[in-house]
Amino acid sequence: MQGRPLVFLDVETTGASSTTSRILEVGALRVEGGKVVKKFKQLIDPTEYVPSFITGLTGITNDDIYGQPIFAQIADELAEMLHDAVFVAHNVGFDYAFIQKEFKLVGTKFTADRLCTVRLSRKLFPLQRSHRLDEIIRIHGYQVANRHRAYDDAEVLYKFYTDMLELHGPELNEILERLLMRAKQPKTVF
Repeated sequence: MQGRPLVFLDVETTGASSTTSRILEVGALRVEGGKVVKKFKQLIDPTEYVPSFITGLTGITNDDIYGQPIFAQIADELAEMLHDAVFVAHNVGFDYAFIQKEFKLVGTKFTADRLCTVRLSRKLFPLQRSHRLDEIIRIHGYQVANRHRAYDDAEVLYKFYTDMLELHGPELNEILERLLMRAKQPKTVF
């Protein structure tokens, strides 16, 4: 994994299922050589109503998304950001499924190797009771201006990764390699 670009990404959505819901917001940081080289932070018009429970969780209202681009309008820029990078997210299957669906809706096939920071946390801290992002934020003392907003959550994942790299050094690359979910492999092997 060493030397590969990483994209720390989070999405906010209109619901919990990628089959019935849409993306409201994408936040991402592209990291190359240990440095953030590009940031992406965009509200997206999901072309459907934002449910009140999602507004309660994220703070994103129907007024906020009015006039924002639809996914098709940001797809090329996001595809460029994700190109040849490892897709890193907390509970990666959720974010990945939504991104894959949105690309499919615009006629683009998207696949990427994936890394789940939930699995990373479980591997590094097996005695920790919870590996939810809120718990990682609390345990590691991260300051987050807007929890449940895509860019802020993606930034926390990057902080967690860099802290773990500092704490575990070169052995972290070995752990990450074992946790990496390859695009061509349907199952993760530890």
